Amino acid sequence: PIDTVILNGCECEPYLTADHRTMLERAEDCILGLRLVMRAVGAERGMIGVEANKPDAMEALRHASDGEVEVVPLKVKYPQGAEKMLIKAVLDREVPTGGLPMDVGVVVQNVGTAVAVAEAVRDGKPLIERVVTVAGEVGRPGNYLVPIGTPFSYLLEVAGGLQEGASQVVMGGPMMGIAQRSLEVPVVKGTSGVLALRALPYEEGNCIRCARCVDHCPMELMPTLFVKFAKGERWDLLERAHIMDCIECGSCAYVCPARIPIVHYIKLGKLKVRSLK
Repeated sequence: PIDTVILNGCECEPYLTADHRTMLERAEDCILGLRLVMRAVGAERGMIGVEANKPDAMEALRHASDGEVEVVPLKVKYPQGAEKMLIKAVLDREVPTGGLPMDVGVVVQNVGTAVAVAEAVRDGKPLIERVVTVAGEVGRPGNYLVPIGTPFSYLLEVAGGLQEGASQVVMGGPMMGIAQRSLEVPVVKGTSGVLALRALPYEEGNCIRCARCVDHCPMELMPTLFVKFAKGERWDLLERAHIMDCIECGSCAYVCPARIPIVHYIKLGKLKVRSLK
């Protein structure tokens, strides 16, 4: 049985502030959406996890909830907004390998989803728009309420256009986002941010066994083994090394001194492991 619904008020990645603005400006709708989700799943407890560097958002949520919902301040670190990390930080419960939050009696929803639920039930409004952070090398960086289906090219034009030096546009954040080949890609319901970044040239080196990737893995995995097995096409060993537990946060690739694109190898490995089942 589900006993707790957690609203994720942590920004899932650096640079993104869409959730922060949503909590500040739509706190009442966040609380209403949370209560509706609690009622739908039969949960008695509602909690909101917010990073400690957002005291204004926490105050707005506490005021809107009249103290009925527990707002939990969390340590400011990446990837605090990852589902399994959030459950561990808020409730000290660990989702089992291959399991889901419901296996430990929890449902996790984003604050933006809570607002959408509130609008759907109260106003009969479908999900036709969402808040998107537009940042980086643009003229007017900020958070924009964008209709679903809007091409990136139009959104960037509204945000002041790409500035000199911008060489790639990323959907999502700098750690887990995906670089786009075309600016005619539309905003979808999962588009949290559009970043215009400068691409820095780099060459992939050889692994020096420094173990930085292991030290920084929030899931306590061994990314260096994933790269080794993926290069050797040992897909059977990848599954035994628990590659499917990886949340693809990108911390390993970020700290790698050899600049090995570890997440690329992990995604390839996961694809191969799934295809063999």
